[in-house]
Amino acid sequence: MTQRKSIMICMLAIALSSCKITTGSRALLLVPTPDIGVAVQTENSMELTAPNGWNSFKTNKPISLEIRNISKKQIVLEQDFSARIFVYANDEWIEVKNKEVYTDHPFVLEPNENYDPLKNAVTIVRPDLPDYSLTHYIRIYVFGNLIESKQQPQEVTSFIDLKLTP
Repeated sequence: MTQRKSIMICMLAIALSSCKITTGSRALLLVPTPDIGVAVQTENSMELTAPNGWNSFKTNKPISLEIRNISKKQIVLEQDFSARIFVYANDEWIEVKNKEVYTDHPFVLEPNENYDPLKNAVTIVRPDLPDYSLTHYIRIYVFGNLIESKQQPQEVTSFIDLKLTP
C-alpha cells in the first residue's frame, strides 16, 4: 500500500508541475511597445497568462489564454477580448491577424484578487504567422472596459510576450 501511495503522489506531482503558469516576461524583448492606439496601462487591472499545461507554444497551434481581473471594479470584455497580436520581425512589431472565430457575446469579469479560477476568463488566439517553420516572438494584447460607477468606462489592457517554436 505504501508503494502505491508513493506512485500516486509522484503522478500527482508530475501532473501539477505541468500546470505551472507562464505569465510572460515583459523583459523578453527589450524593444518599444507597438503603437496600439491607446496608452498601455501602467496600473494592473488585468492579469494575462498562458498556462504551460494548456499550451504547446508551437507556431501551428492555438494559444490558450487566461485573463484575471485584479482590480476592484468589474471589467466588461468582448468575446474575443479585442485581442491584437504582434510578431517581432526585422526589428519592429508587425500586427498579424487572429484566425480564431468567436461568438458575439460580451461578458463581465468580476474582481478576483484572491485568485478564484472560476472567476477568470479563458480564450484562444491563433496568430496568422508569416512562416510557421520559424521561431517567432509574439506579443498579445487584450482589452476591456473598467466599469466605474457614474463614469465613462475606462479602457484597460494587458499583454503577454511569448516565444513560439516550430
